[in-house]
Amino acid sequence: ILLVAFLGIFVNSLRADEAYQYSETGCKGETIYHTVNIDEKIKVVVINVYSGKHLSHAVFDYSQNIIVYNMPYRGICVIAHMDIETFPALGIFERFIQSNRERRNELARLLRNYEVTNEQVSDLSQFGGAIEGLCTGIPTYWAREEPKPRRVFGVEGCAGIRFLFIHVGLCAGFHLF
Repeated sequence: ILLVAFLGIFVNSLRADEAYQYSETGCKGETIYHTVNIDEKIKVVVINVYSGKHLSHAVFDYSQNIIVYNMPYRGICVIAHMDIETFPALGIFERFIQSNRERRNELARLLRNYEVTNEQVSDLSQFGGAIEGLCTGIPTYWAREEPKPRRVFGVEGCAGIRFLFIHVGLCAGFHLF
């Protein structure tokens, strides 16, 4: 009986973590590799995007309601608050991975846009060791969620993460209006 109980605990703990990998062709014909790790126990999703020198990482921390986006090739880390009322729930990651289908209406509804501010994050320790390790030594800025990307005159640079159904865009720059 103890062996069965031990195996039950062991198997359930293995099921708490999900991992998924896939690749796609980018705009310029390059191969882009994605990995996602879901840990429902600590309510965290980690996405890694590998595209040559354009390596990037995103952490969706549902326990703290924050998103961290690290772009080593740009030398920047960005942190944004997750609007838990409108941001896709943690379970949706697993559902889409298991069904392995993209649905156009749901994709459009899940689109999120964040604008990087000039406000630098001074204390990374408040977000825990994983996020602190991801962004230590890299300029880290706050971002805020916007309903849609704004169209303005000026200079702007955008980057983002795109995984199956979730597209998070990050834009920053100098705007005249």
